[in-house]
Amino acid sequence: MIFHAYDIRGIYGDDLTPEIAHRIGWFLPRLLETRAVLVGRDARLSSPALFEALTRGITEAGADVHDLGLATTPMVYWFTGRG
Repeated sequence: MIFHAYDIRGIYGDDLTPEIAHRIGWFLPRLLETRAVLVGRDARLSSPALFEALTRGITEAGADVHDLGLATTPMVYWFTGRG
């Protein structure tokens, strides 16, 4: 399962693909009832492709993307809480 309490994690190419990331991005603003989504990523080689697909889905859904850039999971949690 890729959905966890505060994030989405999975094995790239198996559990999580750019297509799945795009779908998540498209539904996320509706699910959260928000107009902006904070997105952080790590230094793995798969991050750029997943970031592009996710943020494309978010923007296609009509929401803004707040790009945190390279970040640790605790950093994303902290900035989300500052919202």
